[in-house]
Amino acid sequence: MRRAVLAAALLTAGCAASPQPAPPAPAPAPPNVAYVDAKATSDAVSGIKSAVEKAFSYDSTKPDEVAKTEQEYLTGAARAQFDKTFAEVRTEPVTTQTQVMETGLAELTPDHARMLVAATQHSTRPDGAKNQAGALMLVTAVRTSGHWQLQDLNFDPRGPIATAAGPAKGLAATRDSAVAAARRDGGVLMTVDPQNIDRNYADWENVAAEPLLTQFRTSRQETVDSIKKTGKKSAYGVDSTAALTELSPDGTHASALLAALLTTTGGQNPGENRLPIHLDLVRQGSEWKVSGMKAITASGS
Repeated sequence: MRRAVLAAALLTAGCAASPQPAPPAPAPAPPNVAYVDAKATSDAVSGIKSAVEKAFSYDSTKPDEVAKTEQEYLTGAARAQFDKTFAEVRTEPVTTQTQVMETGLAELTPDHARMLVAATQHSTRPDGAKNQAGALMLVTAVRTSGHWQLQDLNFDPRGPIATAAGPAKGLAATRDSAVAAARRDGGVLMTVDPQNIDRNYADWENVAAEPLLTQFRTSRQETVDSIKKTGKKSAYGVDSTAALTELSPDGTHASALLAALLTTTGGQNPGENRLPIHLDLVRQGSEWKVSGMKAITASGS
């Protein structure tokens, strides 16, 4: 009936109705908007960093305040993990401050995020005794009631973090290629074999860009002598993971947090260790190169 009325009105007005082309459908937003949506990325990084620092900074003699903070910033498995840890320390008075040293946002949707976090925790007891510990964890967070809550804490992250729903395009594809380069080239740079140091150096220079390339070349003899003296061998684990800490809008520069799994033999502290490494990357043509690298420590250097 409604169509008949509309057609009659058009004919009465002497108008010829012609079908109009449907407007083009908007391009679907990428499932993962980390570093694609700059504002959402900044808000998520800031909110999750704040949640980590506030949830894990506490005075064990004030359980009511701890419970209030826990309710605000923790949920799900993360809350159960915190309860277990806090139950172990609340019997002794201790004040703990947690500082996030570096973050790498791997995955972001409007209400869900996954982020690598390198943090340092400083604890002080009434007798003045102090302790410092570092942590490298993969945080899963959810956005509820306008702020971010920690949902899960993985202290043994391995392999790729973000799950691809399909081929990425544009800045999302650039982000993913930078993450892959960080994992791959970071592995090259963390591999050390005193018996094949010349081959190591050739591989390092192959993945390096300025100013790191010049640093390698100017310090070569000193580095070779040191490695041969210690006899320390370092093998890189393929399950090492990484996430970007920064991506330039034009997609030519990036930084990454690499959670490097290293198995060392010879020298001091042999065995498997997880080392947080900051990498700076620059895109040269279609390839990424590493322009700078440093270990992340409590002092931030």
